[in-house]
Amino acid sequence: MSVSVGLLTPAIVVPQSLAWHPTADLTHIPQIAALTVAYETQMVVEVVKHKIYPYSLVPGGAENVRQAKIAMADPAIKAQYAGINMAQLKQVKLTSNLSGYVSYRWGDKIYWTKKALTLRAGETVFTDGTHIVRGRCLNCYSAMPMLPVRPNEPNAVAFDTPAEMPVTVYSFPKLPVMAPELPIPPGELTPTVPVIPAVVGSTIGKVGGGRFWFPIIPIIPPIHHQPSHSPTSPNSPFPPPVIPVPVVVPEPSYAWILAVGFLATALADRLRRRRRI
Repeated sequence: MSVSVGLLTPAIVVPQSLAWHPTADLTHIPQIAALTVAYETQMVVEVVKHKIYPYSLVPGGAENVRQAKIAMADPAIKAQYAGINMAQLKQVKLTSNLSGYVSYRWGDKIYWTKKALTLRAGETVFTDGTHIVRGRCLNCYSAMPMLPVRPNEPNAVAFDTPAEMPVTVYSFPKLPVMAPELPIPPGELTPTVPVIPAVVGSTIGKVGGGRFWFPIIPIIPPIHHQPSHSPTSPNSPFPPPVIPVPVVVPEPSYAWILAVGFLATALADRLRRRRRI
């Protein structure tokens, strides 16, 4: 009785507080080595609209110092930039309006304006610290009147009215040809914490803080066996049960019934004909 009561008594378990620190538990996860990404130079063709100012020495101007130096090295206009120190050339934006004279192209010749024009604040220019070249057209600027001039020259509105023209731009970027680094699989980021802490021989029944815990004892129901002297046992004094043999009942034959019915129908038909006679 005492044993059965002990088996039916629920086990007493005092859970142990488990602290999980994500940064500490993930240190064992192996790091995936970064994949080496190869790059391949490819040609990219784009059609963009550029503003083309009339009377430009270089239609479209230059967007950076490198383009400006290449355009200024053209033998057809190289003399216009003879006094510029290319090593000191840099790109800047005007912080205030600048009034002066500018060069311009008329046909295949280059002239200077007789009237002073205004370069607005915010305009991009190239300068070596002494000379100034307009970025939008690479026309030169001078604070003093210059020669040669034309008797009839364009007005200021004509100089500042651009036309948008489509320009084909070729670029050669280096594009990656391999996949980037793959992330760590989610399964490796999930920490595993045991439900019941491992029991060490020296700490059985003890938990931190002076508490005790007891293991869970499984409840196993009793298994019933047949008595040794059952009728089916070989040593049983009782005779074995008699199993009746099933009786097979044959199906009745319906052939004679059909024959009698057919004859009765024929006789009835014959008697009906005699009566009519």
